[in-house]
Amino acid sequence: MASLVAAAPATSNATTTVSFLKFGQPTVNVVNNCGATLKVGNSIDVDYFGDVVDVPAGSTHSYTLPVNWSGRIWGRTNCGGENCFKSGMGSPASLAEFHFLDTGAVYYDISLVDGFNLPMTVAPVLKEGLSVKDSRSCATSTCSTLPNCPSGFETYDDEGKVSGCKSACTKFNTDEYCCTGDFYNPNVCSTNSYASEVKATCPDAYSYAFDDATSVFICASNEYTVTFC
Repeated sequence: MASLVAAAPATSNATTTVSFLKFGQPTVNVVNNCGATLKVGNSIDVDYFGDVVDVPAGSTHSYTLPVNWSGRIWGRTNCGGENCFKSGMGSPASLAEFHFLDTGAVYYDISLVDGFNLPMTVAPVLKEGLSVKDSRSCATSTCSTLPNCPSGFETYDDEGKVSGCKSACTKFNTDEYCCTGDFYNPNVCSTNSYASEVKATCPDAYSYAFDDATSVFICASNEYTVTFC
């Protein structure tokens, strides 16, 4: 869920009996609180590239999505060419991720597994339908201050401006950092010094692929707001 190479989201003890038929189609509203126009992209989980729209500063763009949509939304202020359309890997961005289930349950999170570029929050608009609640039931997932970017992890746009920061996985591309190959197991692949720094700054966000326990949120709302900056 948190990466192009991550495992499926961990299960939750929260249950729901609410159908999307009660609320209508899944909707994600993207709010641009940054000081410049954002190129906002979205893609389903299996796609390396996505669709992109311009969202001016102070504006909102809404996506109406199909039931069972599973994917990611990102924004960029400095990008050019195909980098604007990349859904994380290769052109790091802070990601808002969603799994809309036909039962009405929705898993959502902020992922910095592939890197990051903008502060963001993800919040449900409606908050009902869960029969068991915990601290991540219908709560706001927040990364309002970005982690420090280690020297040499920066990415740049076509004009030489810093456009984002790589994760350890994106930087080194090893099984150990990416939780792939022999490390594709939550009992084997754990946090590292880079991921720990990310988690310390943004405790709600995924910092590595199997960072499920403190990063997956669940709600029965069909509508969410993703706010950048």
